[in-house]
Amino acid sequence: MSNPNNPLVEQLKTMSRRANQMATMHSRLRDHYDWWNSTTNIFLLIFSACLLAIAFISDDFLQRTTGISPDIFKWINGITATANFSVSLVLLAWQPAEKAAAHAQAVNHYAKMRYEIKRLEAKSTQLTEDKVSTLEEAYFNTRDLPGISERQFLPLKQWHLFKIAISKEIDANPYVPLWFLRLKILLKSNRRPPSQP
Repeated sequence: MSNPNNPLVEQLKTMSRRANQMATMHSRLRDHYDWWNSTTNIFLLIFSACLLAIAFISDDFLQRTTGISPDIFKWINGITATANFSVSLVLLAWQPAEKAAAHAQAVNHYAKMRYEIKRLEAKSTQLTEDKVSTLEEAYFNTRDLPGISERQFLPLKQWHLFKIAISKEIDANPYVPLWFLRLKILLKSNRRPPSQP
């Protein structure tokens, strides 16, 4: 049986909580960048199809069927092409797909760390400082992972704690609508932070 007062066990628990939090933060950023990448790519595809269709429309046909003058049509065509090109440049500079992939790699890193921590916790009677130190070195080996800026950290931590609270509410009330559980948590007057798993 494990000794809860063992400092090595406490060190593992702290590391597990931090790994869980970091995995949530990076998964939120991964989803954020993935959403922007998908949205901008859909935008580009739609506007490219519009530009292709516009190229085949003659000025006479356009004026006869819509009443739009050729000059206004040229402006619409030019604005659409400029918007399409601008979004392409933003995608090229911002690289949301690469950022999403990097954060996905970070999620995998912290998920693996949690798994390794759980394995060591299961063998808590055989814990040694060397084993914990080796695991800690692997945990802090993040040179290939994307960072989280100061500006992003607190909102992401808040999201993590809110996610834990929602998860606990769902466990207690599995058939209540999610929007109601969110509202219930937001309206609680005693907003104590949830204990992290």
